[in-house]
Amino acid sequence: MSRDNRWTPALLASLVLLAAVVARLAVVAAAGARFEDPDNYLPLARSLADGEGLTQRGRATAYRPPLYPLVLAPLVAASGDRPAIGLTILHLALGAGTAGCTMLAARRLGASPLRAMIAGLIVALDPVLVWQARSVMTETLTAFLLAAALARAASDDRWASPGCGLLLGLASLCRPSILPGAGLAALAAALVSPGTRRERTMRGLGLGLALAVVLTPWAVRNRLALGEFVWTTTHGGYTLALANNEVYYREVLDGPPGTVWTGPEQQLWWEAVNRRTAGMPEPAADRLLRDEVVALARRDPWTFARACLARVATFWSPTPAAGVYGGRARALTLAWTAPLWLAFGLGLAARTFRRWPGIVAPCLILGLTAVHAFYWTDLRMRAPITPAIALIAAFASRPWRR
Repeated sequence: MSRDNRWTPALLASLVLLAAVVARLAVVAAAGARFEDPDNYLPLARSLADGEGLTQRGRATAYRPPLYPLVLAPLVAASGDRPAIGLTILHLALGAGTAGCTMLAARRLGASPLRAMIAGLIVALDPVLVWQARSVMTETLTAFLLAAALARAASDDRWASPGCGLLLGLASLCRPSILPGAGLAALAAALVSPGTRRERTMRGLGLGLALAVVLTPWAVRNRLALGEFVWTTTHGGYTLALANNEVYYREVLDGPPGTVWTGPEQQLWWEAVNRRTAGMPEPAADRLLRDEVVALARRDPWTFARACLARVATFWSPTPAAGVYGGRARALTLAWTAPLWLAFGLGLAARTFRRWPGIVAPCLILGLTAVHAFYWTDLRMRAPITPAIALIAAFASRPWRR
């Protein structure tokens, strides 16, 4: 083999990483390097940088997961009220790292250099994932951690399973909706991984215990700060209620197709929630909203089931909402997503993803889909599993060849 041929895979990988950086830089530059912070992660990062811990209005909080504010805190400490440069560098690095880990996972699962490059390119250029680079939100960091977990699981050493569990634990502290997929991965390791029953059990336990080790300090902190063991966040009840209330059902579920819930009715609902939970501890308010949804589902199970199906359709929609994005953006997204979904469907038939460690990818996809069948959902919610989708799509082949 010539020297040029030996360097071809490295050159292809470098081009993919460059594409990931350029695509995200273009999105950030188009927004004037102004990062949206709809979930108020920067104030939490400032609180950490000032030595006050995770606090809101002077009170300890677990309303948001802790990892992303912890990552942002050094940037805020260094740049004060102008963190745009640090955020840009962070998100570009995470984007390139996500593409690189996806390619590494593909190669470790047996993909050719070309197929690994395709997996990396999907991650590098996916419009949903790229668009999130302009927002101070957890999708970008979570996608990187999931790609790293897939690469770690696919490594051929004794630490593959616990290493994967550790990274999935970090991803769950970044975006708690990853936790069910992580649990499925631990179960798959115990059931379908190679070796004797004891070896499979130890592999599953290794993943699960590593996951628990990562989550435990956060739960203990919440016990000390809030009086209860909170393993994820106190935001779950609100997110569940946001997508399961009578106003939402009336305006969105039974409203015109493509309706996006915004405007005065949502504001009135939000104000009513604030009045009902005023003065309550965060865990108690979380339980109150969760219990209201459970009661609503029991009163009207058919409408609740319809809402779950509608949310799954939204989660996997090939286009963003017509009420928010114009026709051109929706057409371009469809042109990207339609062939990707075809390749993804064909890739799912590959034996690689029915056995360990490839099965981790569909576990993560299934887990996140299940979560968003019940909780608030839009197109960006699937951004974290883009590496898993890309990995499976890269293994697509013509059915008649199998």
